[in-house]
Amino acid sequence: MDQGWAAVAGAGVGVAGTLCTSWLTYTAARRQARDQGAVDHGRTLRSERLEAYLAFMKAAEPVDSVLHRVAHQDGVRDSARDSPPPADVLREAVEELGTAVDALYKAQARLDLMGPKTVAAEAVNVWSDVRSLRMYLKRVLRETLEGESPDDGYRTSLEDAVDAVEVSREKFAQCAQGVIVTPP
Repeated sequence: MDQGWAAVAGAGVGVAGTLCTSWLTYTAARRQARDQGAVDHGRTLRSERLEAYLAFMKAAEPVDSVLHRVAHQDGVRDSARDSPPPADVLREAVEELGTAVDALYKAQARLDLMGPKTVAAEAVNVWSDVRSLRMYLKRVLRETLEGESPDDGYRTSLEDAVDAVEVSREKFAQCAQGVIVTPP
């Protein structure tokens, strides 16, 4: 009878060992699948974020041509840069900036979804600074069309608005790059 109990006990230990091994294998497989899912999700999210960040930067591209025509006034003597460009140049710049503001707003809405919040906040700053530059140039255009001479601070005010746009764009790019290069 002792041998019978020993055989039953041995079989019980074998069954328990098999069950424990099966449970450990199942748990490890689930953990591996979950970890792989997290890695795949991180890659997909990073790819989608990169696409959204590039779309936002593309929406800001028209701002560059406006800056060259209005702020840098390519091809204009240094002494003439202290006064606004002609009304037709200002009108075109205001229109292009209006288009850019709309495109940036739409691209920024996508960044709200893609995140993180720090990048979305920097995108709002870019949109806001481009919008402010547009409003400033629109006011200068209105004054020019009404025959008013620009105030003495035209060049300084313009440079401040342009600097704000350039700084906010740089901050956005740095923040977005930080998200893209940081491993998940």
